[in-house]
Amino acid sequence: MATPHNIVVIVGSLRKESFTLKIANALAKLAPDTVKLDVVTLHGLSFFNQDLEATPPADWLAFVRRFRSQPALCS
Repeated sequence: MATPHNIVVIVGSLRKESFTLKIANALAKLAPDTVKLDVVTLHGLSFFNQDLEATPPADWLAFVRRFRSQPALCS
């Protein structure tokens, strides 16, 4: 079997019953074996504050790490 393509799907809605989140999760379940959808939400991610860029909070670093672990398909 070919190595699956890993695709990060960002869901911006924070609503508990978000339609976008439901659709993203459904697509992840329906995706063929050659595609792995990693559904990421903004839950628990603190607001951006430029004053903190020199020493970013742990939640920012974890969020960015999730994307850097994926091969870039576009720039």
